[in-house]
Amino acid sequence: MAKEETKKKKRKLKFHTKLILIITIIVLYSVFLGTKGIFIKEFKIESKQITKQMHGLKILHFSDLHFASSVNKNDVKKIVKKINQSKPDIVIFTGDLINKKHKLTEEEKEFMIKEFKNIKSELGKYYVTGEEDFEEAISILNLSGFVSLEDNFQIIHLSNSSSLLLIDNKKSDKYFSEENIVSNFKILVTHNPNDFDKIKKYNFDMVLSGHTHNGQINIPKIKDLFIDGKYKKTHEKIKNTNLFVNPGIGTSKINARLFNHPTMFLYRLNKTSN
Repeated sequence: MAKEETKKKKRKLKFHTKLILIITIIVLYSVFLGTKGIFIKEFKIESKQITKQMHGLKILHFSDLHFASSVNKNDVKKIVKKINQSKPDIVIFTGDLINKKHKLTEEEKEFMIKEFKNIKSELGKYYVTGEEDFEEAISILNLSGFVSLEDNFQIIHLSNSSSLLLIDNKKSDKYFSEENIVSNFKILVTHNPNDFDKIKKYNFDMVLSGHTHNGQINIPKIKDLFIDGKYKKTHEKIKNTNLFVNPGIGTSKINARLFNHPTMFLYRLNKTSN
């Protein structure tokens, strides 16, 4: 009897030791490895709304940098290098540039402006702000050549009969009710994917967003605890609209990522026949 009890205690001890070891490995991985590396995930966007002139167009989308969270200067350089290597036609940033707890130095500000100026895109660089973007972040983006889409929609003309609309959620109601300009392909650019619910009646072709990081800890059920809102997938098709939620690059709330590496999206537009 005593031997059986001893065996049970040993089994329990082994189990608890293994459990602690597994948890420790997961925590260490999510903090020190899960936040590292910059990945690009590609999506092929097929639509009859895409014109011949748009066919093959590449849009690079990055979000939630949260500089000075898990992201440092070397990471910023890698981001810029990765973007330029993908040779995008359009670059879009969907908000939260700097960690809200970090007081940016003048040297860091100048560094970020210099690096972001180096981002190359033939048809422009555009942004919307997140809830953590204040005067400094907006200044950096503006001085590095990014164009704000907030109350400032952009129509990119590729020919006399082919144009692409970039617009944020704040301007959508006014634009679609008052403007007479028609675009072939409509893209809503917003920080929070939940904004889509307010303007989905306008039948956008694409919605690009960030904010939730699509759950920094990407484990079923646990992931949902990190997502505020109903859109919990990287990509989903809602009627005719492709909704994308970018995982972002930095971290928020906790400085860890698990099964959800820092990622940028690259969309390739492809014309389909009618």
